[in-house]
Amino acid sequence: MAPFKRVRPMAHERDPNYRTGRPTTYKPEYCDQVEAWMGKGHSLTSFAGSIKTNKDTIYAWMNTHTEFSDAVSRGHAARLVPWEEKLLHAEKGGEVAATIFALKNVAPDEYREVRYASFDHNIKLDTLSDEQLLAIASGRRPAEVGAIDVQYNRLLERPKPYREPKGKRGKGKR
Repeated sequence: MAPFKRVRPMAHERDPNYRTGRPTTYKPEYCDQVEAWMGKGHSLTSFAGSIKTNKDTIYAWMNTHTEFSDAVSRGHAARLVPWEEKLLHAEKGGEVAATIFALKNVAPDEYREVRYASFDHNIKLDTLSDEQLLAIASGRRPAEVGAIDVQYNRLLERPKPYREPKGKRGKGKR
């Protein structure tokens, strides 16, 4: 039996700089380009479209090229500048509203509506029966619980505005 001819080199014989697979389309000048592009207020996805590639390729470059990932981070920060400038110089209400909407989408961690809610429950657990506690724990509506319904309604009432009685209005000011 004849020995087989070896066609490929063994792993330890390969050149360490030799790359297998499709060659990358990444270019180092993309670092400056992505910063400039995002500095105009554009997104990372639109940068991918401008260089005729897809965003998955952009994210792969960010994982393999640290200098590109740093440039994208700087680009995200620079992306706010044109929107904030536009907001500072906006003259019409619609323009202001549209710019605020854009800022909420560009940087949701910095431009978001913060709403605080405070709930105060003044129910003493000692006064509730086992049935009422079970109803609260199971999430039944307050109307099904009985006595707690009155307590919940009292907590949910809003104070009524003061109105002067009709008979006293205008007396003594003639």
